[in-house]
Amino acid sequence: MFKLTIAAILVLAAACSPSATPSAVPAQPDVPKTAGSPTTLANASFSKPRIETEVQQVFELNYQARTLRPGGQFGVDALRGLVGGAYGDYTLPLLDREIRDAQAGVLQQVTFNDIGVKVDQWRGDGGWGYAEVSVTRTRQEVRAGASPSAETATYRFRLQRQRIGADGVLWVIYDFLNPATGGWISQPVTTPIPASDTQLATELKSFFNEFYQARTLTALHAFDMSKSASFVAGTYEAYTMPLLEHDRAEAESGGLKEVRYAGIAVRLEKWDPRATDHGGLATAAVTRTAFVTRSSGAEPPQVGTYEFRLHRHYHPLVFAGPPDPSYTGPTALLNWLIVDFLRPDVNRWVTDLAGATTIVPDVGHY
Repeated sequence: MFKLTIAAILVLAAACSPSATPSAVPAQPDVPKTAGSPTTLANASFSKPRIETEVQQVFELNYQARTLRPGGQFGVDALRGLVGGAYGDYTLPLLDREIRDAQAGVLQQVTFNDIGVKVDQWRGDGGWGYAEVSVTRTRQEVRAGASPSAETATYRFRLQRQRIGADGVLWVIYDFLNPATGGWISQPVTTPIPASDTQLATELKSFFNEFYQARTLTALHAFDMSKSASFVAGTYEAYTMPLLEHDRAEAESGGLKEVRYAGIAVRLEKWDPRATDHGGLATAAVTRTAFVTRSSGAEPPQVGTYEFRLHRHYHPLVFAGPPDPSYTGPTALLNWLIVDFLRPDVNRWVTDLAGATTIVPDVGHY
């Protein structure tokens, strides 16, 4: 999922945990709002903070809203009453996707247990304030056609404590340390090389033509294992290269005679230019027809549409010595890498199935 004690500084020093790290309180704090009707925390007093207890309760409610039991449904309204700001914009669409999977009968059950919250930092005064926390939980799910899975992960969040009513307490989860980028989602990342959707579509079409050419097998063209490996990274590399190696071994044994691709069409579905500080992340749907011939004869043409996530990697070139004003060559390298794949048999991304904490790997593609 991913690779994401306390007291107020002044009036609550007596209740402060030794493991908390207090810091200066912002003079004019922003007030993030929840995406839905605010949730008043039960058994909490704004004038008598119990930060550790309250934050633990907030995340138990958060994961309770994300729980799906047989015959039940997700607590969308409850979750909208807990999240807001950049985190609300980030997480609610993800829940929408799980709702669609559940309605389609693909996702059958989701539960959470062993929820543990550690407050890493508290900045507050007079009851209001900000907390930065680490949350560890184990997520279990059941999907149609797949074995039950469990994943334990630790994530980091930012919350604000607010007054609601006369003395009620509202906590808003407003920020999240994105494991795919290593940065807080509230902090935009500058895109090194901007590109229009038209430019991205052109680049992706060219990329997938080369991608499928490297995976082509004919009497005059073997699978290009080295080039194929240069097009992939991260969890998708770990998933696809053993499959291609299996095909190569089958070809060497004489069982697989030919693999060709035609009718390659690419549709850009989503583009996040700020996904990392070294390039964006695209989601693309690729339709192609595969022609496969084995020693037993030609198979019927296989027409399919598949979804991929791709990283548009930007790497600035470093030159020795002072700048040369006469140099007009490239100042950076730009290449695409497939980093994720939606397996159609289980309707899940391979990064999710692998329990990966990042989509775009931090190393291995510079």
